[in-house]
Amino acid sequence: MKTLLLIPSYRKENIAAAISADQHPTMDYDALAAGLESRGTCAELYDYRALEADSDSLVKLARKTLGRDIALAVAGWRRRKRYNTLFTNGENVGLFLALLLRLSGKKRPGHVTIGHRLSTGKKKLFFGTLKLWQEMDTVFVYATTQQKHGVSVLGIPAERLRLIPFHADTRFWRPRPEVTENEKQVSAAGLEWRDYPTLLAAAERLPDTSFPLAAASPWSKHNNETDKRTMPTNVSARRYEYGELRELYASSAIVAVPLYENDFQAGITAILEAMACGKAVVVTQTEGQTDAIFDGENGLYVPVGDSGAWENAIRRLQADPELRQSLGKNARLWIEQSATLDQWVESLCAAILSSGSKNTVP
Repeated sequence: MKTLLLIPSYRKENIAAAISADQHPTMDYDALAAGLESRGTCAELYDYRALEADSDSLVKLARKTLGRDIALAVAGWRRRKRYNTLFTNGENVGLFLALLLRLSGKKRPGHVTIGHRLSTGKKKLFFGTLKLWQEMDTVFVYATTQQKHGVSVLGIPAERLRLIPFHADTRFWRPRPEVTENEKQVSAAGLEWRDYPTLLAAAERLPDTSFPLAAASPWSKHNNETDKRTMPTNVSARRYEYGELRELYASSAIVAVPLYENDFQAGITAILEAMACGKAVVVTQTEGQTDAIFDGENGLYVPVGDSGAWENAIRRLQADPELRQSLGKNARLWIEQSATLDQWVESLCAAILSSGSKNTVP
């Protein structure tokens, strides 16, 4: 069994020592490759760095004219006869690969993909009209809204569309009782669809509370709304390395995830990291953010764009340490039961192995 993992990012190199020293979480693509290897499958990871080094003339042309993600799909298609299964970590690669597999008109390898947001307008052409899901054995999605949209609007068969939680490396993201918690500290992290202006408006009315913001993300294409902005004196924003970010969560009484309205799992990485650290998390309740936080049980929701609700939620948690502790404890428990990195790897490995078992490498 051989699997090619097409990853639309630069694989982090030379981090084994940092992981061993407990200063860096395990990257999900490395965990997936290791999981496949442990199950007797040869797993090759092909990322942007491999793409840049690829001497294939068609791959090079695609990279220069069509962009890296489509070039990744072309690279996977060119290698399709060498592998039982192709895995694409996002529909930005998976859809074009599916189109190439369709056009090749021959028996294809297995194809497993992750669909982060199926509900954008152009996806209807590819999934609905062209039915490119026929070239995908399993499409994983992270949000109930995306699962419903995929089935009811795009016509993807329910048996091919699987809802799974996103993940956190619970060995790294964990409670740190040795770190002193500051009940007057509210932290936040990330950029994807972050409504920092609303949180900053609440911060102005909470002058005795500090708001350190880890306003950076290696994945987001959104602008940093804290950049070049005059912020309240109790707010700071900078990039945090993984070890620093874990310390920031640990020292905070509350972790805030302010979001603009959206219909997918924006903000889920920070949500799950903070929950895994056993923190009381407050999240904007958007249409898509419904699958991790259960209001009043393992976190709190506030309405979209409501700075007053943010202020009230923060004041409520500051005044009630027992509630903070209960929410944090339940948050960690939910992660352990539903959203660990190991569980994510298990689900993807099962789908990849099932898909690959139907195909043989010449």
